[in-house]
Amino acid sequence: MGSDHTPRGHLAPVPVGSKLGAAFERMEERIRERAYELFTRRSPDDGDAVADWVTAQTELLTPVEFVVKEHKQHVRIEGNLKGFNPTDIEVEVGPGELRVFGSHESSSRSEKRGVASSSRETRHFFQVVPLPCDVELDDGEARLLKNGKLSIKLSKKRNAA
Repeated sequence: MGSDHTPRGHLAPVPVGSKLGAAFERMEERIRERAYELFTRRSPDDGDAVADWVTAQTELLTPVEFVVKEHKQHVRIEGNLKGFNPTDIEVEVGPGELRVFGSHESSSRSEKRGVASSSRETRHFFQVVPLPCDVELDDGEARLLKNGKLSIKLSKKRNAA
């Protein structure tokens, strides 16, 4: 999965693995709970369950757009994850798709005129990116650049001879 050498302009590598199921299930449960909360707050005649689910997703997930570029021997997927750290991101390669999950919490404290205040921000995203071709499931590299761009390189599947 790449070397220990971190090129200039890069942060630590982002792990590429196959353990996203649990993280996604936790996020799906949070969306389910929020959708149910929206349902219980509205009149049964107003809205519907699908709208509640979409609203919950919109409230809880940060939208992230990924661009897929197919090259001769590999596929590169890039997306802007400014504000996330490499340890906040999980990448999983599956047959025909790439799944990327991120969860980042930040907090700050300030004091004005003797009054202390604190704030906390939590950002999550989950994106499934269809792949244009078959890729090697165990030969991928992901790096988060200092400018916040996530760059994922996946080798195309080698043809069996």
